[in-house]
Amino acid sequence: MEPHMMTAARCKELANHYKALSSSPDISESRAFVLGNIAKSFAGLAGQLDRLDAMARDEETVK
Repeated sequence: MEPHMMTAARCKELANHYKALSSSPDISESRAFVLGNIAKSFAGLAGQLDRLDAMARDEETVK
């Protein structure tokens, strides 16, 4: 793995963080919406990275 490569676990942490921020009662509705979208983006990236890791493992076992 490259030193600065984002991991699925880190993306999940960030998704949870931004989701929590989006639920704060003292922010505007538009800010909450953007923070929620960022959370969804990180969650989606986590899923893609998990799939990529699984593919890499499968390809290694085929070799």
